[in-house]
Amino acid sequence: MAFIDLLLQTVEVRRRSGNLDRFGQPVDINPSKTSAADVVGSYPCRVYTKSGGLVNQERSRDVFEDLRQIFTMPDADIQEDDSLTVTDTLTGAVVLPISKVKLKYMVYDGQGPHHLELDVIVQRGPS
Repeated sequence: MAFIDLLLQTVEVRRRSGNLDRFGQPVDINPSKTSAADVVGSYPCRVYTKSGGLVNQERSRDVFEDLRQIFTMPDADIQEDDSLTVTDTLTGAVVLPISKVKLKYMVYDGQGPHHLELDVIVQRGPS
């Protein structure tokens, strides 16, 4: 079985516009404010749950974080400041709501790049 056959989901990549506010900060920093027009690509993938739970940090009251890992093809154009959404390829159901990339790394085998792995964070709450 080929690696591509294991990728049963689709990741949609949303990218910031590049527009800055008067302080030089991105105007579209909040991933929940993205729209379908911001989608710059979609790629076959597979998502796994790593861990998650309640986050107790300064100004994070009743916030839950899920850590997920996404596997995709090495040529996927995904940057570390992109927002991602994953859907089931067959049903179209949302498997992973809008999330942010925490870490991106390429995995190599004896012939070169094999696949791309992305650690992503999903936040939700308070209810």
